[in-house]
Amino acid sequence: MVGLVTTAKKLTQQKLELGKIRRSSEKEFKKAKSISRKYSSSLTSLEKRVNSSREQAEDLGQILSQKIAQIESVQRLKNTAIEKLGLETQNKEQLEGESEFANTEEEKSSIASRLSMIHSTIAEIKNEIKQRTSMEKKLQQSIDEYNKSKSKVSSKIKKNLESKPTLVKLVKNSKNKVETTAKKFISSQSRENSTKNRLIKISSELSEIMKKKAKAKPKTRKAKAKPKTRKAKAKPKTRKAKAKPKTRKAKAKPKTRKAKAKPKTRKKTRK
Repeated sequence: MVGLVTTAKKLTQQKLELGKIRRSSEKEFKKAKSISRKYSSSLTSLEKRVNSSREQAEDLGQILSQKIAQIESVQRLKNTAIEKLGLETQNKEQLEGESEFANTEEEKSSIASRLSMIHSTIAEIKNEIKQRTSMEKKLQQSIDEYNKSKSKVSSKIKKNLESKPTLVKLVKNSKNKVETTAKKFISSQSRENSTKNRLIKISSELSEIMKKKAKAKPKTRKAKAKPKTRKAKAKPKTRKAKAKPKTRKAKAKPKTRKAKAKPKTRKKTRK
């Protein structure tokens, strides 16, 4: 029994120490798990940002392609109008030269009519060129803005991709840390449970032994009956039995002296 008690004490102390180790390893495991989740979440978020930025860059690229196609079309129409303006200007100059050499009024009137039409055409062409130039300017501004936006998005993608390897490494290291701390926690938990089970078993054995002893002890105590012998020797009762005041009254000497009066008996014998 002494050995079981000693073992129980040792196991109790060991259980307390293992509990501390288990709580510490559990705390370390939870911390590593939290950090790993944080890094994994950051990596997932980064990948989402990169994908979103790439989609945005693609959209901007498509818009830019459309704008570039539009400005190229406007520029072609503008160049065509400029060429047409040049031809009409030449026709105008030629007719103006011919009008100087016209001899009849009919020729002069015909040339004037043709010059009027050319002036109208030139005005239309100039107005068209003006509109094309204004459209070209607007398109160019829009293209510049989209180029800037695309450049910012591209820089953002580049920056995120540059930080990705570092984050991937952190995620990998944190996962390894989680695995290591998890093994440590499981091991400490297993040792603590094993010690608890051993302590429960020994405590159960001690409890059974104590129950058996508790059943055996009442019989031996009744045989010895020490409490009764102690009550029989109680001094207060013996003191009351030996009360001296009562014995002194019983031995009163005055009465005995009167009973032994011998002077009368002596007179009778002498006669």
